[in-house]
Amino acid sequence: MADLPKGDVALEGKRVLEQPVVSGRYRTQLDPRSTARMHVILRAAAVMLTGGLLACPDSQQSDQPDGGAAAPGRHVILDAGWGEAAQRLHAVAEVERNGGSITVPNRDGSTTRIVSRLDDGVRIVQYYNNQSSLPVLTTRSVGDDTTHWGDYDEDSRPDYRYDRSVDDAGVLLQVWLEDTDLDGEYDRRRTQRGARGELRVIRERLTAFDGGSPAWRVESDVVLPANRPHPEEKAATWNADSQCDRMAGFPSDLRSTTTVAALPGVRIVDGAGPGACSVEQTRKLVAALEQLPSKAECLAAVNTKLATMLKAAITNGDIPTHIACGGQCPGIRASSDLGPPTVLDQLRFGPYRINIAPYVLDDSVGLARTILHELLHWSAGLEHDEDDNGTDQVWSCSRYCSSCTLGGFGGGDPAADCSRCADGNKRLTCGSKYVVTAMAGCESFSASVHYEVDPVLTTCRLTDTSFARCSTCEVSHWSYCDGRPVPVPVSYPTGYITGYRCCLGCHLGEVRRSCATVPPLPLEATTCSLPAACGTL
Repeated sequence: MADLPKGDVALEGKRVLEQPVVSGRYRTQLDPRSTARMHVILRAAAVMLTGGLLACPDSQQSDQPDGGAAAPGRHVILDAGWGEAAQRLHAVAEVERNGGSITVPNRDGSTTRIVSRLDDGVRIVQYYNNQSSLPVLTTRSVGDDTTHWGDYDEDSRPDYRYDRSVDDAGVLLQVWLEDTDLDGEYDRRRTQRGARGELRVIRERLTAFDGGSPAWRVESDVVLPANRPHPEEKAATWNADSQCDRMAGFPSDLRSTTTVAALPGVRIVDGAGPGACSVEQTRKLVAALEQLPSKAECLAAVNTKLATMLKAAITNGDIPTHIACGGQCPGIRASSDLGPPTVLDQLRFGPYRINIAPYVLDDSVGLARTILHELLHWSAGLEHDEDDNGTDQVWSCSRYCSSCTLGGFGGGDPAADCSRCADGNKRLTCGSKYVVTAMAGCESFSASVHYEVDPVLTTCRLTDTSFARCSTCEVSHWSYCDGRPVPVPVSYPTGYITGYRCCLGCHLGEVRRSCATVPPLPLEATTCSLPAACGTL
């Protein structure tokens, strides 16, 4: 793409708003009005200098082989992407960053009220459902440090907490806490240390041992290498032994870029260099990016916390990510540098990158889904599990908010995608189902059934006149569309509304009546089908 003067037309009628010309290597553009951001950069630089992360070369290296002056680069900003969703996106971002209040409509007919204020140098933003006086999400941010509290059932007890900070060694630390059974106590914890370098992920569950006080029990503690691509194709040819570099083919020269004006946090690396996007590829990427504000609104309707991080990243041009078209790994549609974007990580590792395989650009629906998928990695810092099967939040949200597509690794069930993507207070909007499952150790449960159940179904025969309680029984309970039981604040025996059905097994004796004689659940016991919102995404 040739350089265009401001006001000229490029990429099928899209006007060029700006074309700042810079020379030399990549430089972060800073808002001179933001002294807080400057303090963060100075602190980051101090950490890096102390830790030996920055070094001064003996002599200045030229960008040109002949030692001449560096060739000028150019950054084109296209007057594009300004639909109604993008206008709302920027109106919300303005309030979140600078203070005030705004109410925005959601796709399910509800509204979200956002209130932002600066409290002693700390930015506090709260999100309210409809006219509620209790926030469902509160964020507290200063520099790169952020804390989120989620109170999804609005009972004044947080159900979710997220902390992001940078330790004294300059390493990004993220901690997620969740109260899965809504009893007022966090019972799941995920700790993630690192981002673009080596990543350590620890998963823990709050467990009471032998009747003692609850304590955190480590379920997994893994170190994930930075070079660990995940196949997004069901028939991918990539395997763990191939050692394919996920960023192979990404261009080294980032001086020529194009940005959609509505999304300053995302830049397309274009030009004629290896791995850069051609004019046609840039056109396709621009078309896909123009859909992003609408997808962000879809995400906000089911997951406030992820949407908040995504919207903040794509509307902030100070720490952008760069999309290139140089992906080379077989079966890998795209790979991205893990976020969330911070000043320190940008100084340590360089610009954030998303490397897309050229063949992906030939599928417009798949391209838009892939871009959303990679931007969730970058904006929210969520990495796939080691045993990734395509059904975590990143996979599910990117499919659900891409017209409920069935495509992609792990796809095929939009209602389950909706449930896996959603916050705790939004999962039932995706539907529910009444399911049957087996329960071990059900002697006390079968003895406590207070509703009308034939005793023949709860006991085992020892002799003609003596009986024992069933040790394994079949129970039914309401679950979300992804199969997780629907929790209630107080219930017996495991925090879920559970109904007794029949006896499956006995420690002693034999089952008195087979479960085959118990009528199946009615067909109307499930509402998990194509979510209604899919027609409007």
